Amino acid sequence: MTEGKKSFILYSDLIHTFSYLTNEDAGAVFKWILDYVNEKDPSPLEGLLQAVAEPIKQQLNRDLAKYDKYIDKQKANGAKGGRPRKSKEKPNKPKPLLNNPSEPKKADNVNDNVNDTVNVNVIEKEKKSLPSYEEFRDFAFEKAIGVNISLDESLLNLKFSAWIENGWKDGHNNPIKNWKTKLLNTLNYLKTEKNGTSKNDEKDRAINDMFRLSSQ
Repeated sequence: MTEGKKSFILYSDLIHTFSYLTNEDAGAVFKWILDYVNEKDPSPLEGLLQAVAEPIKQQLNRDLAKYDKYIDKQKANGAKGGRPRKSKEKPNKPKPLLNNPSEPKKADNVNDNVNDTVNVNVIEKEKKSLPSYEEFRDFAFEKAIGVNISLDESLLNLKFSAWIENGWKDGHNNPIKNWKTKLLNTLNYLKTEKNGTSKNDEKDRAINDMFRLSSQ
């Protein structure tokens, strides 16, 4: 961590991932994070715990890079003497314009208002289209029952976390326009074996997705 920096940010949506860990595992991940930000060079955790910790580590690195960039900019401004001093001279009074129009033009304001409204509506629509984890999970299990698939919820949680971490994009970095359709095409990779345990190759696939997305 940068010298003099005494804090870091953890994002509230991590609760979706931590809620499926035991208290002991959640504590191990959080202690690993504290060791990492205090530059104690902690050893990697085992299995899925490192898959949970790795995206958090990458986000901490991105936040730290932004902080360092901000500090460098402030130092550069300080080296230049900070803000320029205000001039003591009184500004010249503006001269009246000749042939002023009797009424101001309003077209620009109208266009600006329309564009601002459209942009805000688009952003809000995109936010509303993202499901909560509960909606994501319930839809997956409902459809899995219909096609006689037994889902491994730990894999389902990893898939949701991976898409969130990657800005709602899939493992190939393609935007997910219809998450329900995308999830239906993924169900077969999230199922358990007949004895109730996850297929090792599919669990490895999910873990690899988490590592690949967090390193982008």
